[in-house]
Amino acid sequence: MSLTPLGQRLAEVAASPEEPWEILAENVPVWPEPPRLQAVGSWDLDAQYAPSQGTEELLEALRLRQREQGIDVGAESLLVTNGAFDGLGLIARHLTGKGVRRAVCAGPVLLSVADLLRDVGLDVQVPDWPELVGGRSWSALGPGDLLYLNSPHNPTGACLDEATARDLFAAQRRLGFTLVLDLVYDAFVHDPAALAAPPALVEDWRGVYGLNSFSKNYGAPGLRVGWITADPQEVDRLTARMEWERIAVSTRAQSQAAQLCKLGNQPLTERVRAGHRLVLDWARANGMRVSPPQGGTHVWVEAGVPDTEALADALMAEHRLVVTTSAHYHPAGSRHIRVPTGVEPAFLTRSLEAVSAVSERLRRSAAVG
Repeated sequence: MSLTPLGQRLAEVAASPEEPWEILAENVPVWPEPPRLQAVGSWDLDAQYAPSQGTEELLEALRLRQREQGIDVGAESLLVTNGAFDGLGLIARHLTGKGVRRAVCAGPVLLSVADLLRDVGLDVQVPDWPELVGGRSWSALGPGDLLYLNSPHNPTGACLDEATARDLFAAQRRLGFTLVLDLVYDAFVHDPAALAAPPALVEDWRGVYGLNSFSKNYGAPGLRVGWITADPQEVDRLTARMEWERIAVSTRAQSQAAQLCKLGNQPLTERVRAGHRLVLDWARANGMRVSPPQGGTHVWVEAGVPDTEALADALMAEHRLVVTTSAHYHPAGSRHIRVPTGVEPAFLTRSLEAVSAVSERLRRSAAVG
């Protein structure tokens, strides 16, 4: 299996640590100041396994978080994982054993998501968001199908609205397909018309799974802590798989995650919203085409150059700046870059100036050629 274009660029960065690289590729929001957490103490935390489903402290914190969102489930409906990707892998392997054979994803979708689903033996199809969600094309799905949908969507920032979500959940109950809701950006919904917590409308969790993590919503990818919300019987089955695949998530990391959950993430949401405004103003001033995202921690920018890979290569060569292009997604037919908005403002401004300069030069070269 080969590295993605972004993976190749990051490998080049790792091979040249003496260079003054700057990374505008990760869409993890950065805390303006480190969150104030209590030190996680004694050796006892590391001298024993955590419960496979999760620690009582974290499960309760997650239950309360979801209750505040209007999601009325108990701890028996929650499973702590090593991040959202780990949760998706658990679910996908579980579902193939139950006879699911096809995965339909709202596109563009991360290459790593498509690769994960293919790797467990699923036939992966990727209609774009307007076709799948706007066109309600899930009406053609059935019991052998998995529908993967993240809201806010990575990379476009599109979100479900209430009417669409109600139609989706009704179709899932009627047609019997499996629905996986990826909610790793649910703290960053900016459009009042968008639905911040689609699972609040789930009436029956059978066949429905929610995925979330502390990486994006709490700016803590190093914890490797996420969670699944599902029907309690499915949580029992997934917990059994957890026991034979990895036993449990780190007790220490779960304790840190529980503190973050209780603390909240307001500094991150404020920084992301300010970053969105900065990027949208920059795009308008520099002739970049962009649709204002309804949510998420990034903006999907059409840079207006013939080849975004050439743009990314030039940014590395001339500015030591790494960006994420549409080649990081499937299908890779667009000419976009993904600009994270939760980074330090001066760094974001400096990076956007570099993108403007290189894009303008490439456009002029293409016009002359």
